[in-house]
Amino acid sequence: MTAQWTPMRWPDTWTDPSALNLLQGTAIDYLLIGKSEALGPVRARAQQEGLHVADSGAVPAGVTRVKGEWPGVRMSRGGGGAAGGPTGVPWVDSNGWRIRLESALHPETSVWVDARPAAGSYLTAIADCASRGGRWIVSLDDTLTAGLRAGEPRALDTWKKAAAAAGFFAARKAWAGYAPLAVVGVVSDFTGQNEFFSRELLNLLDRAGQHYRIVLKDRIADAPLASLRALIYTDAEPPTPALRKQILGFVQAGGTLITAPKWGEAPGKRAKGDEHPRFGWRALGTGRIAWAHADPDDPYLWANDSVVLVSHRYDLVRFWNGGATGSFCTTSADAQQVVAHLLFYANRGPDSASVRIAGRYRAVKAWTVDGPVKVEMESQRDAVEVRLPQVSQYVALEMEV
Repeated sequence: MTAQWTPMRWPDTWTDPSALNLLQGTAIDYLLIGKSEALGPVRARAQQEGLHVADSGAVPAGVTRVKGEWPGVRMSRGGGGAAGGPTGVPWVDSNGWRIRLESALHPETSVWVDARPAAGSYLTAIADCASRGGRWIVSLDDTLTAGLRAGEPRALDTWKKAAAAAGFFAARKAWAGYAPLAVVGVVSDFTGQNEFFSRELLNLLDRAGQHYRIVLKDRIADAPLASLRALIYTDAEPPTPALRKQILGFVQAGGTLITAPKWGEAPGKRAKGDEHPRFGWRALGTGRIAWAHADPDDPYLWANDSVVLVSHRYDLVRFWNGGATGSFCTTSADAQQVVAHLLFYANRGPDSASVRIAGRYRAVKAWTVDGPVKVEMESQRDAVEVRLPQVSQYVALEMEV
């Protein structure tokens, strides 16, 4: 992965170079500045101070810039409350899946997310991206831009909190290189006729709380599949013979395949299983196949069906009293440390949430962007439960195996 800069879009109205004083002591080190002549003195001073500077529409070599959305609970039109899916669950917007997909497709690049501010938290925007190894291009809304130039205390407090969040992740660059822990693998090329469904499936698996790994079809031979419970294959064309052999080998060894008629000839023998209105079961080796009765046309149903088909008993993370939540778990190269990134997408963090993390751990350290927090951990047979005090919208649990 390339150098992990902390980028910021410089406000066009900040033509006085003295505004650069706001960056002193922060992690922000890459400025995207407009081309107007009025901003020339800002560009010159920024370069003198050792900051990286580029045009507002450019990115450095080794960086992929993706168009994102402002993370948080999506509000219904007219401000009448939180929008929800068909089940009424709050609809959370997140850029995590975009970052993970771009990182899988282009592993030698860093990912910057371009998302303009809206109502909500700058901490959430920064943590939503950085917890998945990307960076949000820090962008200020008009009210904050004007307030900072006027020296308003409330604006300065917002800025300090955003800068603290950026600094927290800049100080922990090693986390971006940790490998994701997952229950299921999504197998696709994520392009062409498969682009919409496969990408939306990633988005909706995130919203359903399912921990997944992206498995590129042409790189599956190098993908670690043994730790997965299931593979999902929904592409419009049947797999190649080599890909089919690899996936069926995973099933024969005890895994589950979730697929549809577009796979081609149905492998295995009909088998009994938990009744499901949209899937039947087939047995193959020591594993089984959830065979859809019809080809996929609704990624929302497929995301939520897959959670049921795999079973909640294998959930990596479960929340209590968390509200609109998200999580992402990673492990160090030596498998001795796991980091569970916990995100709370409402306008404030929870007062007394608890979280269950699957696995056996000796100790846990909890962090917010403001520093360490004291938590209580209770060991269970194959998991730990961590009780949180009142926290902000992001918590990292560093756990020792």
